[in-house]
Amino acid sequence: MSKINAIRLVNVNYNHNAYHISDETLRLNGQSTLIFLDNGGGKSVIVQLLTALFVHKGHRNFNKRTFASYFKTVKPTFIMVEWVLDNGAGYCLTGMMVRKSQNVDNNEELEIINFISEYRNACEQDINHLPVVERDAKELRLKSFAACRDIFEGYKKEKLNSFFYYDMNNYAQSKQYFSKLAEYGIDYREWESILKKINSDESGLSKLFSDCKDEKGLIEKWFLEAVENKKNRDKNSMEGFREIMGKYVAVYSDNFTKIQQQQQLSLFQQKAAPIIEIAGDYEKISLEVKASLAKIVAYYLELERLTAASEAAKESCRLQLQEVESQLVQLHYEEYSADYYNKEAEWESLVLAQKQVVAELSRIEAQIEKLKRDEHILDCACLQERLKKDEQDLKTAEQQLEASRQKNKELVPKREYIGFLLKQHIEQNIYDKQANLQECQDNQEQYAAVLKQYRNDFEQLLPKLNDLHSRQGCLEGQIRAYFNLEEAYNKKWQTPVNALQRNMYQEYETGALQGLSNDLTMELEESLKQQQRLQRKLAAFKNEAGKLDIDMRSLAKTQNEQEVALNAKMQDKASIDEQIGKRRGLLQYLQLTDDVIWDKQRIQNELKKKLTELEDIKAGLNNKLAEYQKQYKCLQTGKTLELSEELLKMLKDLGINVVYGMEWLQKNKKSEERNRELVRQHPFLPYALIMTSKDIEELQNAEKNIYTSFPVPIILRESLNDANTHIAADGLLRCGDVDFYMLFNENLLNVAKFESMLAKLQTQKQDIRNSLELRQQEYAFYCSKQGELDKQDFSQESYKSLADDLAAIREKLQELEQEYASIKNAREELVLEQEQTINELDEMRETISKKQQQQEDLQQLIVKYNQYLQDKNERETCLRSISEGEKRQKMLQGECNSLQDEIQFEKQHVYEIELDIKALKKKLARYEAYRKAPKLQSFADVNELDTLALEAQFDAITQKLSGELRYYENNRESVAERVERTRNELQGKAERFGLEDGAWLNVQYSEAKAREVSAQQEEVEREHKEIAKRRSEVAINIGVIREKLNQIKKQMEKDCSQQEPLPKGELILKDFAAVRVDIIQKQQRLQAQEKTLDKRLKSLNENLVSLDEYAKLKEQAVCDGEEKLENLSNEELRTYTANLKAKYGDAKVLQANTKDKLQQVLFALSNEKDFQNDFFRKRIEVLIRHTENAHVFLQQITTVLHAFSTLLEKHEADLSIIKQNKEQIIGQLEEYVQGVHDELGQIDRNSKIRIRDHDVKMLRLILPVWDDNANTYHTRVCDFVESITQKCMERLRKNENISELLGTSLTVKQLYNAVIGVNNVHVQLFKVEAQREWQVTWSEVEVNSGGEGFLSAFVILSCLLYYMRRDKTDIFADRNEGKVLLMDNPFAKTYSGHLLMPMKEIAKKNNTQLISLTGIKTEAIYNSYDNIYALSLIPAGLSNSSYLKSKRLDKKDGNYGEFLSLARVEVTDEGQMDSLF
Repeated sequence: MSKINAIRLVNVNYNHNAYHISDETLRLNGQSTLIFLDNGGGKSVIVQLLTALFVHKGHRNFNKRTFASYFKTVKPTFIMVEWVLDNGAGYCLTGMMVRKSQNVDNNEELEIINFISEYRNACEQDINHLPVVERDAKELRLKSFAACRDIFEGYKKEKLNSFFYYDMNNYAQSKQYFSKLAEYGIDYREWESILKKINSDESGLSKLFSDCKDEKGLIEKWFLEAVENKKNRDKNSMEGFREIMGKYVAVYSDNFTKIQQQQQLSLFQQKAAPIIEIAGDYEKISLEVKASLAKIVAYYLELERLTAASEAAKESCRLQLQEVESQLVQLHYEEYSADYYNKEAEWESLVLAQKQVVAELSRIEAQIEKLKRDEHILDCACLQERLKKDEQDLKTAEQQLEASRQKNKELVPKREYIGFLLKQHIEQNIYDKQANLQECQDNQEQYAAVLKQYRNDFEQLLPKLNDLHSRQGCLEGQIRAYFNLEEAYNKKWQTPVNALQRNMYQEYETGALQGLSNDLTMELEESLKQQQRLQRKLAAFKNEAGKLDIDMRSLAKTQNEQEVALNAKMQDKASIDEQIGKRRGLLQYLQLTDDVIWDKQRIQNELKKKLTELEDIKAGLNNKLAEYQKQYKCLQTGKTLELSEELLKMLKDLGINVVYGMEWLQKNKKSEERNRELVRQHPFLPYALIMTSKDIEELQNAEKNIYTSFPVPIILRESLNDANTHIAADGLLRCGDVDFYMLFNENLLNVAKFESMLAKLQTQKQDIRNSLELRQQEYAFYCSKQGELDKQDFSQESYKSLADDLAAIREKLQELEQEYASIKNAREELVLEQEQTINELDEMRETISKKQQQQEDLQQLIVKYNQYLQDKNERETCLRSISEGEKRQKMLQGECNSLQDEIQFEKQHVYEIELDIKALKKKLARYEAYRKAPKLQSFADVNELDTLALEAQFDAITQKLSGELRYYENNRESVAERVERTRNELQGKAERFGLEDGAWLNVQYSEAKAREVSAQQEEVEREHKEIAKRRSEVAINIGVIREKLNQIKKQMEKDCSQQEPLPKGELILKDFAAVRVDIIQKQQRLQAQEKTLDKRLKSLNENLVSLDEYAKLKEQAVCDGEEKLENLSNEELRTYTANLKAKYGDAKVLQANTKDKLQQVLFALSNEKDFQNDFFRKRIEVLIRHTENAHVFLQQITTVLHAFSTLLEKHEADLSIIKQNKEQIIGQLEEYVQGVHDELGQIDRNSKIRIRDHDVKMLRLILPVWDDNANTYHTRVCDFVESITQKCMERLRKNENISELLGTSLTVKQLYNAVIGVNNVHVQLFKVEAQREWQVTWSEVEVNSGGEGFLSAFVILSCLLYYMRRDKTDIFADRNEGKVLLMDNPFAKTYSGHLLMPMKEIAKKNNTQLISLTGIKTEAIYNSYDNIYALSLIPAGLSNSSYLKSKRLDKKDGNYGEFLSLARVEVTDEGQMDSLF
């Protein structure tokens, strides 16, 4: 498309006629232009008006703004756009004259005349001079609609003018108008689908791709659609494919029966593959069953040998165990004896220690007594010293008293006499009291002596009772133990009816236990006899079974030999039958009769002839195919030169676009005659490369190290328009001294003839491929038959002999089977009886074991019963002794209590007497100083025996004495009382301590000596306490040792049956523990060995019993030297047996399951709807009947498959045409989708710009490499075609039309998605910021800010426009058509310089003219455009309307300030403007 040179608007009214454009022209000069107009000034109106020129009626309205709303009068409005054509071809004016419709008979709102004028220079029909407005000195006058139409009609009639006008309300003329636009590269589809959409709203470009939220939507809606539109310019390929596909489906439907049978045969072959695999498994498992059975029999024989060896080992172990047990008993006896003697020595040592402790204790006690006596003597010495002092004080007091008495001589004699009498009376009373006191004390001592005796008896009785109680408890425990033993015995062996019962005396009836023992002995003897009878019976059964086994093994061996021979013969016959079947099939192919089926040499000769013939045919077809492929490739690509990969890479690295001459001739869109002329002028053109002078210069300057094997002609592109002096004459061209023969086929320049030649070559190639494939299959078939024939080795005579042998063997086998069945039945009956006998024998063994155990328990019970009787009698004696002792204890306790009361009474009496004596002595002290005096006459009337009267007179006399005398008397009385008290205390202590008279007289008392004695006494008492504790401990240990000695004897008697220890002389000391450990370990080893042997024997017998059914097959044993059964544990042996049986059982089950599986598969196959006809059903039934024998089945199915393969080959030959058609469709679709794929890769071709001194590819499409996935894509195309075919067949079966299905299923999007997959194509763009840029995905672009989103949308749109405009014939990279992009306020979201700069570079790179209307004023926007117009609304002076006026700003004059302050209001004379209206 060209670029816009100028825009002219005449008589435009908008905004409810408030704004007017009278006649304004904007000179764009093909440059990107910025048109500034304030918001609300009419930018969208201008865009809508300009767009209306290039879109159909339905696309003229923008959102809610209808195009008709601008035209309310009969005066016409003119919208004109002048285009500057590419390559200096002149100018083209496109215009519209429109007014409100004046015809009430039609439904059109507007009358529209569009016109097109082409010119090279200024003329009357150009944008400036077209006479739609009349001008004079004062006014402009708009011509009427009809007048202008007449002018247009006149221009159209003048042949010299290239002027055309069209009534846009007429469909035919409207179509002609848009076709005419297309001649100038103005595509209404771009304006309707892109330019209108991006201008429907301000900044609409950002919303252009808003509904493409992911890569899939973007690629499907824009990229694939663009590719499809571009590829459909010449022809609609998909329509052609739908037509071809429809024809193929029709032919496919006509031959559906054959195709179905072919598919059924192929399907059967596929289904047969797992059947053959199962049959192979079946045969393999059958062999495993035989091998497993033979191994079980060999294992049975080995178990019998191991059983005999284990029984011998068990007997040896039993004898060794008896010897070890005797050694252990003797060792226990020696150890008990040694322990006894050790404990006895310890007891003796303790007894000696006890004597020593007692002696030491006696010594300490004597020492304690001595220290106590010393302490008592010191106490008495202390009292003696005090008594001596008190007596001295008494003597002094008496002297003082005597002196005082001398002073009172008159009263003294009477007083002394009375005093003496009172003294005598008191002394007599004291004497009497003392006599009473002595009597009481004597009574107390007597009572105490008796009490002591009773207490001694009581204390002696107490330990005896304790011993009796202890013994009673022990006896009770032993008796209870027996009761428990009895209860356990009854619970274990006796029923409640015959349980052991004790009588009222807690004893059994006489002879009860012995009778029970005798009964058990008789029962045990009877059981042992029964066991012997069963053992003899079992031995007889085994002997008989052995004989039957020998007979069965002999028969089985013979039968096995016959079966082996039969299988071998059957396999031989089956093999020969299979070979005969194959040979018979081969005879049909070689066109030979069955008469020569036994003549192998003749068949081989015929086969070699056939192979030689096929090799010659294949070689010829391959040569022919190679020739056709080379021709086709050269014609299709136009690459008549075969350049090396190295040379192509070098040219690519140099940036040279490789253009082949023939390729250029095919794509340059020049006429056939022009191309013929070019070839005549440049004979080397079809065989050369075309380069620009720049390319040749690059090539000349490059370092060249690539060598060529032939010269490569190169033609300068610029010279193609010049005539060449070298013209080929009669097919020869002389260049210097070299002649070239070149005769160019000019039919290649005719499109129809060229396509016909390609189609013919393609058909020829496919025919040859098909023929070659058939011949290759045929050759491979005959080669395989030749290999089979070479391996065949049979004759007619050997085949007949083999059949006779088979009949004889089958007859012999039948006889053997009958005889074997008879013996087997007898063996099975014998086995049942043997098993019953074994069970009875096991039960009898268990009964004997129980009887023996019961007898042992009874004997133990008898022994314990005898002990029980002794314990019972002893317990009764003990109870009687306890009863008597407790009675004696009670009596003694009572006597002691009575004596205690008497003693207490006497003590109280003594206490009272002592108080009386003490009071008398106190009173005596008052009269102690008075001596016997003569009786006075004055006392004759006084009763000398009346003490109270005497005391009264004494007190009366004393009152008469002087105070001094009374003082000395009281003093003397006090001192005398103190002396008496001290003397009594001394005498009392001496008596109490048992000191002889005067023992303390020679001892001097001191406090230090008293403390010393006290300290010594404490030390000795502490030592006495320790020794007493030691004595107690020794006594306890002696008791413990004594008890241990008794226990040792009891244990020795229990364990060793010895009552006394071994004599010391016979006892040899040793490490009993170590020896015992050795013996016990040996015993444990032997016991473990015996137990192991028991388990082993039990395990072996269990395994033998479990394998008893295989004993009849011993002759089939297979020696397995690798298996060592001796090393297997019982569990492993059991596992091994189980595994063998399981393996055999599993193999049998697997054999049965495999057979069932094979039958099920065959049944399932017979039930499949594809195989319900007799052709398949009968053959499947035959296969089912042969499932009993895997080998025969394999032979049968092989024969069937061979026959099917032959039939399938015939069908394939018959249906090869349909197959070729399908392959042709697949090839064309594959070629087409590959072309779509390649075209997708071209969309981002021109997106590289320079940002901040480095190249940035703003859009990058990442596609899978076709060659890397070619096989996968081919398979997917095949699947795609097959899927559509089946869908169409389904519609045809329903009598439905398939056109709609083909229309929806066979589309570019469906095809591309099915083969490559839209999800495998990825879109990357560059995000540009102020300081950096980086790659982002389309999904990330969706969430970007408005400016970044706008830039990405602009990049994609520019690349799409470039791709759509770039013709495939434009094989030179520097050809780039001009494009126009009209945008309404694109800077609403994008006015940053770092975003505008890439937009400008992309536009420049794609040769795109940007026409942007905006109200935003920034320096960045201003600097992004070379051509700038400012539009201003100028209010009219006398009305409320405004006029739009334009002014072009020259950037060279620095009008940026004016640009920023442009929105101003001017008042001018509106008369000139109003003249238009």
